[in-house]
Amino acid sequence: VCRVAYEIMQQRFPDASWRVQSLDDSYYFGGENEKRQLAIIPHRRIFSDEFDFDKGDHLTIKGNHWDGWSKGSNTINGRSGLYPSYKAEEIIQTALMYTYPDVTEE
Repeated sequence: VCRVAYEIMQQRFPDASWRVQSLDDSYYFGGENEKRQLAIIPHRRIFSDEFDFDKGDHLTIKGNHWDGWSKGSNTINGRSGLYPSYKAEEIIQTALMYTYPDVTEE
């Protein structure tokens, strides 16, 4: 479903990658880069299985528990554990693609 929505959205926006929010579970392809998130709200741990981070820190996400918590690590201080999912957003890495400026519609 998400892929179909993305294809339809590309009709209006040639690079729709920054407008997409997947509803699917996190998945991993062998050899892919780690998924990164940007902390948008600071977090101070309350329980021993959590970790601290500040706004602007980059987090490596290891998985989403789908209960409001994600598991990951802070790339700044190396600590890992659980954190509230809403306090970070995915960093979407896009690649520039050749646009074929000489091709015209007929």
